[in-house]
Amino acid sequence: MSVLALGLSYRTAPIELLDELAVPRDELPKALADLTAREHVTEAMVLSTCNRVEVYAHVTRYHGGLADLRAFFADWSGRPPEDFVDSLIDHYDDAAAAHLFAVTAGLDSMVAGERQIQLQVKQAVTDAAAEGACSRLLGRVARQALRVGKRVRAETAVSSGAASMVDVGLSAADRAVGDLQGRPALVVGAGKMGGMAAARLARRCNPVLIANRGEAKRAELAERVGGDELALESLTRGLAHADVVVCSTASGEAVIDREQAAAAMAGRGARPLVLVDLAVPRDIDPGCGELDGVTLLDVTDVRAEVDEGAVGEEVAAGRAIVEDEAAAFAAWLRSRGVTPTIASLRARGEQVRQDELERLGSRLSGLSERDRAAVEALSKGIVNTLLHEPTVRLKTLADGGGAGWHAEVVSELFGLAPDEPAGDADGHEIDVDAGDPGGDDAGDPGDVYAGDPGGDDHGGDSGGGDHGDPGGDPGGGDHGEPGAGCDPEGRG
Repeated sequence: MSVLALGLSYRTAPIELLDELAVPRDELPKALADLTAREHVTEAMVLSTCNRVEVYAHVTRYHGGLADLRAFFADWSGRPPEDFVDSLIDHYDDAAAAHLFAVTAGLDSMVAGERQIQLQVKQAVTDAAAEGACSRLLGRVARQALRVGKRVRAETAVSSGAASMVDVGLSAADRAVGDLQGRPALVVGAGKMGGMAAARLARRCNPVLIANRGEAKRAELAERVGGDELALESLTRGLAHADVVVCSTASGEAVIDREQAAAAMAGRGARPLVLVDLAVPRDIDPGCGELDGVTLLDVTDVRAEVDEGAVGEEVAAGRAIVEDEAAAFAAWLRSRGVTPTIASLRARGEQVRQDELERLGSRLSGLSERDRAAVEALSKGIVNTLLHEPTVRLKTLADGGGAGWHAEVVSELFGLAPDEPAGDADGHEIDVDAGDPGGDDAGDPGDVYAGDPGGDDHGGDSGGGDHGDPGGDPGGGDHGEPGAGCDPEGRG
């Protein structure tokens, strides 16, 4: 049972292919159910953003799992595998973990060090856990990935000055239409990326119109940035009024078509219009860019404008941290091979303890509740102390990759059956780290953030940034778009 990552990104695929394979957030339950129903997939999570579509899975074997994930992409896109297989990149076990660590830290991003991806990964694993598709193994990988992202940003300057897709898009718009200062602007989508765009435009443009299908979010964002609301049904009027339009929703289909743009241009005279489409799948019909006076910038165009941001030594330092964390994950993964033996050994010790207490039941019947509790604690302490050393030694041997033979010897010496249930006499799961102060991952396997007080990012990113304001603080960093289409909350 191993971790497999398969997907494509801006490095390997054009935006048209990312469009077709993208998984909008409202379709995630369907996608996750599809994945986990496949023969070799036991857990899955989907990371679908502007710049990548990746599936991380817990698989029973490599080749079977790879075939299942390729088939998923083919079924999802409706295209034969040969159309996109050359764009797919796969990673296995500790390499899969290392890839997710680097992605979360912003080291694989188009803008090196960008902070949006941290929350995108968090949202991806949260959504997967909510659907019952992600538990112990992928939960462990995700927890560590979130820690690694925070560690890289805290210990390096990789995020220093890193721009966001919004910043780069607006810089491109500046060059296309001239200085945006004082010009009217329109933001379509009131999710996190729409919020960032509105916050930045409000500092330079006047007025700023906010269009969004959901009235409550539209009103809240308009009030926050001092903008004006625009009903989605009035988009053509908004297009006729604005000089720059930023669009980022998760509608899954175009919200601005060529006909709307043409109608808007008819009433603008010679004023040029810049459309910035930051969504995947695209929000704006590519045909709009063919109209006279219209400049259309999509994710591909924004990529061409990207400043490399934090490069060189800082990225190398981040990569070193990722390698260190990946090695730790690999050691933990190897230790999983002895976990059944340790669990069975502890289950046997617990069974012997309870059998002996039951055998002495008549002699203990006269004890007070306090004395009974003392006997219970004493017997548990003896078992835990006795088994502590072999538990630690087996884990240490597993870290070095040589525990297989020793695990077999322990099973033979104690007569542990390969399929012996790892539970106590009452059927409760035995904690293989009981009595082991250095034990790992003893939390609730269903909670992907169990035992990770910093991993869920609630306390903000120690590497800097703007976690508290999804609309973007004028002086802060950029966070983003948890889920598909870069902006799942802006339904446009």
